[in-house]
Amino acid sequence: MVRRAVVVFFFLLLIGAFVFSRAMKTAEVQVTIYYPGELVSEGYLVEDGQVILKFHALNSSEEIKTKHETFKVRCFFCNLDLENATILIDGASLNPTCRDYIMTFDKKGDIVGMHYIVTPYNLSEIAEIKIPEGHRFKGLKFENSTLFILLTSEGSEGVKIIRSEVIAKYKEGLKSGWIRVVYTDERRSWEGRVYSFEEGECPILIEM
Repeated sequence: MVRRAVVVFFFLLLIGAFVFSRAMKTAEVQVTIYYPGELVSEGYLVEDGQVILKFHALNSSEEIKTKHETFKVRCFFCNLDLENATILIDGASLNPTCRDYIMTFDKKGDIVGMHYIVTPYNLSEIAEIKIPEGHRFKGLKFENSTLFILLTSEGSEGVKIIRSEVIAKYKEGLKSGWIRVVYTDERRSWEGRVYSFEEGECPILIEM
């Protein structure tokens, strides 16, 4: 009698584990935020299948900073809508206009990951510029179908996040290559290359 009860218990346990694994949805969600200040993550919510990522601003700054965070989003008996997500910064809502699928798969082979890029500004105005070692960013100049990245040889900056109407105005030309990119410190010049992030209204990456 006891043995039969134990067998039944483990049988029900296996059924429960199977149902739970089928009902539990998991997705990897990444977000990159270009923000004038430092941010910390406050976790996530799932409401009616929509993912809500929460952040808190520690301070404000004139300089745009980058915050990257990865979430393992889980929900029970729900259909995750990864096409539509909301990013909350101290209650203020940002909706991603730039996103791309992350190639992670569930047991059925479905893609279950997404990368969002957001900012309180126009993402088409944002550029992430890699600065040569020993230099700092000084400014931009557009002349004769060429975007000049002006540098000073005072220290090292690494990467500079800028917001500029020039970037937005000439973005398609920069992406297609018919507008050149040249780094210059008034003594030397280097050719630059442009890469675009994901699909939609997205920032661009400029490097040598």
